[in-house]
Amino acid sequence: MTPQDFGLSIIASWIDKKINNKFNNKNNHIEITKNEDMPKVIETKKTEALKLSKRFQKLLILMNENQSEHNKLTIAKLSDILNLEKRSTLDNIISGRKEPTFEFLRIFCKTFRINYDWLNENKGHPFKIEYNHYSSIDYLEDIIELNPERIFFIQNKSETAEAFIMLGFSDWYYMIGTKYWHISSNVGAGGQSQIYDFYRLIKELKENMFSSKCMGLKLENKEFWNILMGKSFPASCLIGEMGRRGNNPWWDDFTDITHYYPISDRYEEMHGKSFIDAQNIVKYQIEKYHKNV
Repeated sequence: MTPQDFGLSIIASWIDKKINNKFNNKNNHIEITKNEDMPKVIETKKTEALKLSKRFQKLLILMNENQSEHNKLTIAKLSDILNLEKRSTLDNIISGRKEPTFEFLRIFCKTFRINYDWLNENKGHPFKIEYNHYSSIDYLEDIIELNPERIFFIQNKSETAEAFIMLGFSDWYYMIGTKYWHISSNVGAGGQSQIYDFYRLIKELKENMFSSKCMGLKLENKEFWNILMGKSFPASCLIGEMGRRGNNPWWDDFTDITHYYPISDRYEEMHGKSFIDAQNIVKYQIEKYHKNV
């Protein structure tokens, strides 16, 4: 080997050593960075699990509001409804010991009709799920097809007497029609047609043998809007199994536009003057319809 070759070999060896050292240092740096990030990832997962846990705990409180001990939706009862092999699965999620999978969240929300965006990301309200038709009569087809256990006509104890429809399928599953109507004289021409359609819906349900499933409720303003907006669990306004709170027959009385029922002389006292005005609107709409036929 010539001195030149020897010198070149030394230089080549030195360059190779430098490159390897740089490469090793870079790898070591990457490894160190990864090790430093791991606790942050674990901490983030713990934080998310804790947030989910708090929302699950809030759900449990809301779903048992105004319910007797017999009707409470306990962790054991919820687990049975979900067909979980171990009750500890749900208990660990609610307590924050375990983070649920996205699939579990989807199944849970579907089973109990919970707003997935709220449970997963705290967006919106717990029970707010859009389900509406422009006109109340349009719910008829759904009701016939779905055949719910109960059909609730829920009215606000306000001067404008807002009302919405709620379908009950079990003590833990309800569908709320998020569109509401004013059953009063505080409406325009479009609102008058809506009142007439509300009357038609009730009449059609009676004719289709659904009247035994129908119930009425009148709620205070705050409770009414909390249910409609999905802030409160639907069953919270139905003390007992599937609404044994006491049926308010306002929905049935509303269809008695000729005041045939013996109790009709007390309608204004029971339901207010706006109720009588709404009945008169229905009579006007019927007369108008027959004139045009």
